[in-house]
Amino acid sequence: MKNESFREFRLILRMIGKSKINIVAVGIIVVLYLIAITAPYISPYDPLKLGTSNILAPPDGTHLLGTDAVGRDLFSRVLYGTRISMTAGLVVVALIVMIGLPIGSVAGYFGGRLDDLLMRSSDVLMAFPSLILAILFAYVIGRGVVGATIAISLVEWTTIARLVRGAVLLEKEKEYVMAARAVGKGDMSILFGEVLPNAIYPVVTTAMLLIGAAIIELAGLSFLGVGTQPPTPDLGVMVSEGRQYLISQPLISVVPGVVIIIAVLTFNLIGDALRDAMDPRLRRL
Repeated sequence: MKNESFREFRLILRMIGKSKINIVAVGIIVVLYLIAITAPYISPYDPLKLGTSNILAPPDGTHLLGTDAVGRDLFSRVLYGTRISMTAGLVVVALIVMIGLPIGSVAGYFGGRLDDLLMRSSDVLMAFPSLILAILFAYVIGRGVVGATIAISLVEWTTIARLVRGAVLLEKEKEYVMAARAVGKGDMSILFGEVLPNAIYPVVTTAMLLIGAAIIELAGLSFLGVGTQPPTPDLGVMVSEGRQYLISQPLISVVPGVVIIIAVLTFNLIGDALRDAMDPRLRRL
């Protein structure tokens, strides 16, 4: 079993490595997370330190990207903003999977009234625009990165739940499930020991895509004032703060905006590559 899993892992890596675009995307993700980890050590300035004598300065040898409206170093703020966005994106997706995976698994395997109850609950959430609902939850929970993270998780778990439910519905009718029942295994043992491992690949690919979506949603909530709160360096906050200085100092908004775009694009590319590599029907050997 271990050898088979290792061969599968090597096949996935080989499939992803066939495309130079995928390799570049993986490299960018690695760099972004290295920045997130090392931001306190590579940042040249304190991102919160004011410099009232050097306001809206253009890029120079002292400040690589210039300064903002209160003299804070933009390069340092972008580094710390990347740290917050990349970390929070992972946390959001972890929470989404923790909520949606068991709900979707139980709903798909047991069906009946339990399935109806769980799926109708997800229907209620999906009836509202996700951003508006996330804003509402963020206000109730409390503005800030923690509140925004929880709010997005409470809204987006339905994606994973429905995906897992569909995969479990297909898997539970297969012969290996009947064989497990025949030897006396219990429902929970079959579900989490037999069915779920065979239904997990869509979760992996979708989770990668959801990291990019979570990053942009967190930035959106911060931009609207219900996510990370100033003066904390956050990419969404920086885009919002720089709107009125697009002529005099466009880098305040442009640089964090570009970082968000790059992060979302690379996660989407890797998510698509994982989908192709992990689904036997889509493998192009």
